[in-house]
Amino acid sequence: MQGQDIYLTSIGAYLPPVFSTERAVAEGLVKPDWVADGQLTGVRVAGDEPAPEMAVRAVRQLFDRGGDDPAAVDLIIYASVWHQGPDGWGPQSYVQRAIGGDALAVELRHGCTGGFSAMQLASGYLRGNPEHTSALIVGAENFGTAMIDRWSTTGQGMLVGDGASAVLLSKNRGFAKLLWADSIAVPELEEMHRSGEPLFPPGATTGRQLDFSDRNRLFLQSGGMEKMRPLLAKAHHELYLSWTGATGLSIDDVTYFGYMNTSLDVIEKRLLPLIGLPPERTTWELGRDVGHLGISDQLVALDRLLADGSLKPGDHYLMNGLGPGMTVAGALVEILDVPGWVAR
Repeated sequence: MQGQDIYLTSIGAYLPPVFSTERAVAEGLVKPDWVADGQLTGVRVAGDEPAPEMAVRAVRQLFDRGGDDPAAVDLIIYASVWHQGPDGWGPQSYVQRAIGGDALAVELRHGCTGGFSAMQLASGYLRGNPEHTSALIVGAENFGTAMIDRWSTTGQGMLVGDGASAVLLSKNRGFAKLLWADSIAVPELEEMHRSGEPLFPPGATTGRQLDFSDRNRLFLQSGGMEKMRPLLAKAHHELYLSWTGATGLSIDDVTYFGYMNTSLDVIEKRLLPLIGLPPERTTWELGRDVGHLGISDQLVALDRLLADGSLKPGDHYLMNGLGPGMTVAGALVEILDVPGWVAR
């Protein structure tokens, strides 16, 4: 999807306090060798603060910064990966009740690439409705439940953190332009995130703990390794062709690359050879004390890059992520102005 006529007018982010890996090792929560290299220094832990409440915090910051009227939003997409509250209830309505308005509000479950999917869907919605001008995308997670172990569920090199992000897309000029957003499906790897578990009854109804590392191990041991790497390499290449073809830009034009919060080893071994960027032009250091936030890693990093002056007008920020399914997705934005809230 080529952007051109879609802009980012404001963003918001909320991160709870840091729970250090040093403390986690001392309390026996994480294997010492998983964090012994010092690359991951902590994760954000929200305690009993609900994910939708963190989402509201991020959204309120977004509107405080941008000065837009929350009631004028035409679409709300709440993207999430983990349980948000009572079964049969929608967190998107919780956000809408907090900000007002009567926009179409929906929840999107597309794994850790849900933010990129939301950008694609929101852009199409705005283009297809001439009278509509803005769409709010928000995501939040609190993984602090008995059904998940934030220190081990995704395997060595990635810890899971809590937090929220929000971005307002608009047809009106903003501080950045959405140049491109797209996703590549790799359904041949669908089994990777469910291997070894039945489809029914759903694990959430039986109290079964989520363990992606165990599912992935079973998948790879059953022959998945042979097809995983070439398929993911092909998908990343297709994504590269998508954004370069849509924008006319190349990797040399990318100022910073935002990926899921993980260790430097994972970035260097699995990703950087595919995209051709040095580690210092990635956001991995910004996530060392954050953890993987579901859909929010790349937007929280964007917030930080703007705040510390790392991104300036004319710079390009490329985002990329992986999600169950599997899906490889990304977005590219061009910074047009330094947002007014940065100087506050």
